[in-house]
Amino acid sequence: MKNGKKLLALLLAGSMTLSLAACGSSAPAESDNASTDTAATETAATDEAATETASTGLDTSERVDLVFYVMGDAPADEAVVEDALNEKLLERFNATVDFQFSTWTDFQQKYSLELTSGGADLIYVANWLNFKQLAKDGAFLELNDLLDNYGQDLKALIGDDQLNACSVNGQIYAIPNCWPEYVSSGIKYREDLRAAYDLPVPDSLENVEAYLSGIKENLPDQGLLTSTTEESTGLQVAFDAAWLLNLKYSSVTTNGLPYGLNALYDSPSDVYDYWFSDDFVEDCKLMKKWADMGFWSRSALSDTNDSEAFTNGLCVMEPQGQNPSKYITSVSTFADAGQGWEAAYIAYGEVNGVIYPGHATQNGTSIVRGSKNPERAMAVLQAFMTDKELNELVQCGIEGTHYTINDEGFYETITDDTGAAAFGYEGFSTWNLRNTEYKLISKNDALLQEIFNKYQALGEKTKFPNIDIYSGFAEDYSGYDAERTAVSNVMRQYLAPLQAGLVSDVDAAVEEFRTKATEAGLEKVREGFKAQWIAYCDEYGYK
Repeated sequence: MKNGKKLLALLLAGSMTLSLAACGSSAPAESDNASTDTAATETAATDEAATETASTGLDTSERVDLVFYVMGDAPADEAVVEDALNEKLLERFNATVDFQFSTWTDFQQKYSLELTSGGADLIYVANWLNFKQLAKDGAFLELNDLLDNYGQDLKALIGDDQLNACSVNGQIYAIPNCWPEYVSSGIKYREDLRAAYDLPVPDSLENVEAYLSGIKENLPDQGLLTSTTEESTGLQVAFDAAWLLNLKYSSVTTNGLPYGLNALYDSPSDVYDYWFSDDFVEDCKLMKKWADMGFWSRSALSDTNDSEAFTNGLCVMEPQGQNPSKYITSVSTFADAGQGWEAAYIAYGEVNGVIYPGHATQNGTSIVRGSKNPERAMAVLQAFMTDKELNELVQCGIEGTHYTINDEGFYETITDDTGAAAFGYEGFSTWNLRNTEYKLISKNDALLQEIFNKYQALGEKTKFPNIDIYSGFAEDYSGYDAERTAVSNVMRQYLAPLQAGLVSDVDAAVEEFRTKATEAGLEKVREGFKAQWIAYCDEYGYK
């Protein structure tokens, strides 16, 4: 593999520790349907594939067996759905696809091995799987020419802006899905309590305070926030109640850039200092005020975060780690519980004017550089995303066997007597193959889409309409790794108490934090980050 040694070193450095035991990427086992070698089958496949060859110039004279590596666990009916897919793929492309699964156990290690020696052709990629850096280091094939020659319909479907977001140095390395998913951070809160005590919607810092104060006055024993220390790898916040400050700032990303820097979404390359500003001191004093008012426990820095606190009624608001999908889950959970509880949600972007769907690299597909059949891989990928029949089959399985469409027109999974599904929704974990036009919608999806439509309208009004300009950035901190670690330690020791309001003298605590961060090497870290960030903004035209 080109750049193989460099790629392997990257994977090792990125905490994807390699095990001596390989995950096993043997050649795909062929089903009886796919492996039949009779003359009739070969002739039928060749005749049908000839149509594709004539229209695209794709050489389908020899059968190929592609491997598509995805995340998660294999569904029970993996072989059943693969057989149905491969019957159609053999007819059109003289090709089959074998889906291979990472499982969620040691998935980073398995993903690493797949890239270095696994034999995959197509592979799920995402920013949370270090896509951008892996692309820079040679893990994936450049797709520009393949799109022009064998993926013209796919290129038209995705659009230049989204493909550009998946590029590095002018070369496209991934094909994103085309279902804009808004994962906008925001505040989830108990609407039933707000209505019961005639409290304001918590859509500003003032209203957050009034909302929490009103509940505390009426229900003194009710927990309000269960905020805990946030050991963010992005080094942005140290205590998660501080996320509420997003109601105040129109930043390029939640809680600003890392290392106490910030930039407005409308001028992302104009980076300014937050930690050494008067705003920072004012915000820390607000956090102390709220702590003194009892909005969270005095032991919050040592408390263990309870992910079910909101569901179990232990708190009335969650300001961090929430998104529309989690809100919908809470709506369903509360409705099923039948206690009269009601959840509501406000995305920070609804207030501060900065809202956008997930980055193009949130869910995408790449062709592995070692693929022996990249042309066929591109053609099959295009078919999965642009052909309605194939898209519904790969995403949902076989209608009547794995799902039904109810009288209201909503998708419903078919389960057995125990509630288990042989092939659930997106049973192959192919979030990267979503197509808005063909997506079968469940009842909850319909509610979610209403929210997305509202956010899309808001996102169109921004300077970079519905573009997540931050998440495509991949920081290389190898030149200041030691200082970065030291700054992280300072944040946990000195910033967390400030953001939790657990200091007696805010001004003195701020000065101590600033001094310790400077001594830890903050300026070197900032200089290294800013140079990369500004270069990134220049490359993608985020001015």
